[in-house]
Amino acid sequence: MSLVGLTVVTYKDNFGSALQTYATKRVVNELGYETKTFDITGLSKSIRNRKVLYYLTRLLHKDERAYILSNAISSAKKKKNDDNYAKNMSVRHEMYKAFYSKHIKFFPHVDNWKQLSEQSATCDMALVGSDQLWGAANIAGGYFTLEFVPDNVKKIAYSTSFGVSVLPKQLHKHAKKFLNRIEHISVREDSGKMLVKQLTGRDIPVVCDPTMLLTADEWLDIQNEAPFTDGDYILTYFMGDNPEQREFVQRLKEKTGYKIVGLLHGSTFVESDEHYCDETPYDVGPGEFLNLIRHAKYVCTDSFHCSVFSIIYGTEFFAFPRDAEGSAFSANDRLHTLLGWTGLQNRMLTGNENVDDVMNLHLDYNVLQELVADKRKASIDYLKKALEA
Repeated sequence: MSLVGLTVVTYKDNFGSALQTYATKRVVNELGYETKTFDITGLSKSIRNRKVLYYLTRLLHKDERAYILSNAISSAKKKKNDDNYAKNMSVRHEMYKAFYSKHIKFFPHVDNWKQLSEQSATCDMALVGSDQLWGAANIAGGYFTLEFVPDNVKKIAYSTSFGVSVLPKQLHKHAKKFLNRIEHISVREDSGKMLVKQLTGRDIPVVCDPTMLLTADEWLDIQNEAPFTDGDYILTYFMGDNPEQREFVQRLKEKTGYKIVGLLHGSTFVESDEHYCDETPYDVGPGEFLNLIRHAKYVCTDSFHCSVFSIIYGTEFFAFPRDAEGSAFSANDRLHTLLGWTGLQNRMLTGNENVDDVMNLHLDYNVLQELVADKRKASIDYLKKALEA
């Protein structure tokens, strides 16, 4: 059986990352291949140093400066053992550890790039997965670009994302070089397709995220049937810091009478998250995340994957931009692409809408599932051909 080495995110506690890793592994296995996931914890310092060098060149740009600062503050708070935030994040971290231990098969730990390259040489193929793995800092990091993989090992990018619509010019040469080494490329967003065309001249397909390759019933395999929490509720999961979106959720609560269940601090610590929810569970891993979406009356989110699973389960949801629209560093295109091909563009709100108006929007679940099924089939066909080629 051919071995596929998976280059995915398992070192960061993120619901979408964990679930797309699981989905990628499961689908590739079901197509008849063995999978192992690379463990890069021993390389984290080297990768981090490469990213720091990149960030030093970007300090004059206010958007990236704000991003660096917010992550630094969040990381510092996680290290304060007497801080509730640190304790809560520790609870959530244990949920992720249990999930990966149960569902993902890893390669042995390595300590340097040479060992990682030698490990990848034992594979028939290396596959880089979804998520914003080709963001500028990750390109500088040199891992998700598959540069460590020898020339004679086939390289595949499935539904990989740049996360932005514009790549800094200083990275164009680097990006062109690593993209041209990857035999089979597909991306998750229209902007990614245009970037690859711009950098390499190649026309590549836009496929669905790995999480959409599995049906609603198949996702039941990693979650409990019974609801995680009692009663009717609005689930919120915000990665950005946009107060008007939290205010919209509060107005929705006033209108419906449903409690607010918040999955807080999805990306970094956000002070305002601490004050607007009725329940803030932290013993929530990837399976519990799906369960909460499946049983919610409404979902309010700026998360791509939270929107994906709302679609998969037919849960009424409202999506919000995480970044300012039109910004060169905006990561909103993934949501626009998703809502575009599913015909749900009217689900993208700003937070200033009248609640009564948007509550009149209703999902046509049957039509939606037909669209998803067609996209799923086309995407699996692409992945199958890439693996077999």
